[in-house]
Amino acid sequence: MTRGFLSDVELRTTTGRIYYYTAMTILIVLAVVVIFPFLYAFTSGLKHSTEIFNSGLRLFPKDPQWSNYQEAWNRFEMIKLFRNSMIIVSVAVVLQMIVSSLAAFALSQLKPKGGRLIMLGFGITLMIPSIAYLVPLFVTLSDLPILHVTLLDSYWGLWLPYSASAFAIFVLKTFFDRIPPDILDSARIDGASSFQVLVHIMLPLSRAIILILSILAFMTLWKDYLLPMLIISNPQHQPITVRLEYLTGEHGVNLQMAAAFIALLPPLLVAILLQRYMVAGLTLGSVKG
Repeated sequence: MTRGFLSDVELRTTTGRIYYYTAMTILIVLAVVVIFPFLYAFTSGLKHSTEIFNSGLRLFPKDPQWSNYQEAWNRFEMIKLFRNSMIIVSVAVVLQMIVSSLAAFALSQLKPKGGRLIMLGFGITLMIPSIAYLVPLFVTLSDLPILHVTLLDSYWGLWLPYSASAFAIFVLKTFFDRIPPDILDSARIDGASSFQVLVHIMLPLSRAIILILSILAFMTLWKDYLLPMLIISNPQHQPITVRLEYLTGEHGVNLQMAAAFIALLPPLLVAILLQRYMVAGLTLGSVKG
């Protein structure tokens, strides 16, 4: 039996034990650093407003106020905010996977002219910070070219930009390139069209990577703030990340912290419950065949 990167034989040596305990210490420290902000946000929601600003870093409250979470849930209308965010994020993730799969299949299997230039363009967009094209994107959505309609204050103003992901297209295209061509040729000989090859062969073989990309997209889009703030001005339709910012001045700091902790639960639960699929995705394709 081995423990990580050390075998039992290595653990019996002095050097091996030093390496092992040093690595464990570093990992424990890193785990505490990562977990501390979540724990602090949770316990801050249990405090009185004045107790949060007391001198020193007191993690646990003297008298936990569990009612703060129920009050924050009701006052911030968390059900409505969760509903808005889930509508935005879930539809956006589905559209992103559909668009990315179709684009990756076309670039991988249909071999269009200029395919390498298109991939180069996708690669360039990955190196540009998203905030750099936020203003041009807003101008485009405010007056859509050719159609001359505005997508402001509409979920389509978020779904359309979210549906295009150069990262997802690049990853899927790379994965599609690794699928054995004999399988695809056999399907085409049997009379399958390109669309049937995609739906019945390539997508089922790519379920793991599509699930991983969906998880990453969900976590990324859930925490997005700038674009929803610019596009959605109607308070009844704003996602939880935007609406909480507008409501922070109306309630105590303890209720704000409680609401903020509740807001981060969906991506946190997704990361915890589906972490094994994310870990598998890191090594997906590392073993040939």
